[in-house]
Amino acid sequence: MKLFQIAAFLIVLMLFYSTSDVFAQQKPVTEIEGPYVSFKNKPSFFVTLDRSNSLVAGKSAVTNELRLGVDFKRKVRLGIGFAGIASDVVASKTVRTEANFDTTLNALLSMNYLTLSAEYTFFESKRWQITMPMMTGIGTAFWTYYENVNGEVKTKKLDEGGVLLTGPSVVVTYRIFRWIGLSGGLGYRQLIINNSKINESFNSPIYTLRVRIFMGEIYKSVFPRGIFGNRNPPYSNEYWD
Repeated sequence: MKLFQIAAFLIVLMLFYSTSDVFAQQKPVTEIEGPYVSFKNKPSFFVTLDRSNSLVAGKSAVTNELRLGVDFKRKVRLGIGFAGIASDVVASKTVRTEANFDTTLNALLSMNYLTLSAEYTFFESKRWQITMPMMTGIGTAFWTYYENVNGEVKTKKLDEGGVLLTGPSVVVTYRIFRWIGLSGGLGYRQLIINNSKINESFNSPIYTLRVRIFMGEIYKSVFPRGIFGNRNPPYSNEYWD
């Protein structure tokens, strides 16, 4: 499939995400059961740095993702981001150096990709939150190796090719205090289009376990009237008192 066809697929998918209705307004304890909530609600913006673990060709791999987007009443998040997978898969490869001779060296299997994501919160209470993120990504998979060129170590890529992937997951968060909690999740990464030059499989279960810092709550505590002091009424602590 050509690149523009992949891009068109992602655009259609994002339009589907952004025009789908989502569930109703949040209460202190909320199990969504309709009616639907409109995207007319004023969104807030978010930035996250996520880290998850998986397997590539049966070996450990770590995914880091920087993601930003809009949050509709803490029920639906739409985001765009950049992710990279660093694996423990190492293979011997023969490459042509800049000095124009062949050499055999070790290369590391990696993947970088842009992401479009939609995340829906279908349960939330004072302490617990359950969300269902869905991600689609487009990027490249490749082997990375290092070459010493006139005393300078350069990072180079081998067998680079396009990939298209998707992955659903479920994330459960327990809020210990107002500003900090624990989060764990399970999901699956599935390649729809793979790099034909690479035989190793990136399809894998995904799991996360991390400490979460709720920056929004910290902001409300430090700036109850907003950063410019003009919020009226101020943010309330009643929910946590």
